[in-house]
Amino acid sequence: MKAGIEPMDILLFDALRFLASDAPFSDSDFINKIFPNGLWDLIIQLLAFLVMMGVVIFLGYKPIKKMVAKRREYIASEISSAEEANRVAQKAAASADAVIAEGKATALRIVEEAKKEGETARSAIIAEAEKEAAERKKAADADIALAREKSLQEVRSEIVGVALAASEAVLRREVNEKDNDALIAQFVDGLGEGK
Repeated sequence: MKAGIEPMDILLFDALRFLASDAPFSDSDFINKIFPNGLWDLIIQLLAFLVMMGVVIFLGYKPIKKMVAKRREYIASEISSAEEANRVAQKAAASADAVIAEGKATALRIVEEAKKEGETARSAIIAEAEKEAAERKKAADADIALAREKSLQEVRSEIVGVALAASEAVLRREVNEKDNDALIAQFVDGLGEGK
């Protein structure tokens, strides 16, 4: 092996030579290229492999590990945020349920109070109507009694007038006022006894 030429370069050169040639590639050529025969070739390949692994770890693994850690933190924070939002939503739902239950209880209480007030108002209206009806009946009875008394007075006056005319005719004389009053009183007393 020449100094300054890397084992990978040799493999690459052999692969290009194989592709350019018409000679078949045998299994022993392939095994000799992958597994070197010399100790120095093995050490060089091992060192090249370790350097390549170091580069991969430094350039690939650590940044990927950092990205995975950031992603893990982001997911954990999102999960905790979602759990907190869920707790807040459950508290809000419980609070809303309590407000709804309180509203229903208040509505039922208001309806019951309105029913009671309606019954009280109904009773008051009925009592007022009964009182007014009793007053009207009493007033009507008083009007009837007054009308009856008035008609009795009118009948008495007519009867007195008729009685005076009859007494004048019977007596053929003029009755004075004193006799007239006595006859009227006698006649009215007779009417009063006839009731």
